[in-house]
Amino acid sequence: MKPDFSFNDAVGAPFVLLRRRPLSLFVWGLIMTALVAVLYSLMIPALGSMIGAPDREAAFDTYLTESIRLQATVNGMNIVMYLVMLLTWTAAARATLSPGRGDPFLFLRLGMDEVRVAVTLIAVFFIWYIVLIVMVLIGVGIGLALWSQGHATAIGVLIAYGLLVFALSVWGWLRVSLIAPASLILKRFAFTEGWAIARGQMWKLLGLNLVIWIIYMISAILMYAAVGAILAAGFFGQGLVWPHDIDSVADLEPLLRPMLLPALGAVIPMSLGFGWVMALYAAPGVMAARQLLDGVPAPAAIVEDAPPVDTLQPSQ
Repeated sequence: MKPDFSFNDAVGAPFVLLRRRPLSLFVWGLIMTALVAVLYSLMIPALGSMIGAPDREAAFDTYLTESIRLQATVNGMNIVMYLVMLLTWTAAARATLSPGRGDPFLFLRLGMDEVRVAVTLIAVFFIWYIVLIVMVLIGVGIGLALWSQGHATAIGVLIAYGLLVFALSVWGWLRVSLIAPASLILKRFAFTEGWAIARGQMWKLLGLNLVIWIIYMISAILMYAAVGAILAAGFFGQGLVWPHDIDSVADLEPLLRPMLLPALGAVIPMSLGFGWVMALYAAPGVMAARQLLDGVPAPAAIVEDAPPVDTLQPSQ
């Protein structure tokens, strides 16, 4: 029988994580929220330096100078963020593959699984990107060759070629999208296996990614709306007023203490939101890869109601 995966199981996998492991999602997202807060706090000196500037041009020059000074630190924090995203992605993948097991570290690890996933993702992205650049350069050459024969002909051919490149780039990305999940599942570099199991699954993988993207967009809107509502309620509910004349960061200090509690409250939806996003990134692909590697759809037990196991209990 031709290997296949259940579209419903793949779409439902992140919802299973949300229902059965809310603590894990919250902690994964809390780690990411903390890093985002640190990253933005690094920009406070640059933004604060703009406040006392005499005019717009001086404010921009001051901001640019401060930003350049902080560039190395911000780049370092970005690398840390990518590392945390890797750790939370693999944690969500492990949780998806272990529906009936608790974990004392909420499935967070730093080991060879993470190394394999990182290497496969980087390798796949660079190969895909290089091929895309080559195809774009070929298009430029075609355009230059046809331009002398008529602008209309050249533009028409370039539009058709551009659509072809877009379709092939999407096809290529879908075809390699299961390599990282397969590497995590098989605990080895699974370039061949990941490429092979995606064969014949293009339409289902395309539909899966579109559905997950729609869910992601809706979730992001809801998360930011919740954060904005909490902050707005805290600001206007306390009768706070934005200062009319701001000459320095010190002029904003009267707002900091009253807004501390609303800011802490906003951490809850942000953490759940970021954790949910990592579940969306990891769970569908891992579920699809697991079922395709097994050769048949996995049993439906993972989506059945069961007692929550999202605790700090040790592994069985």
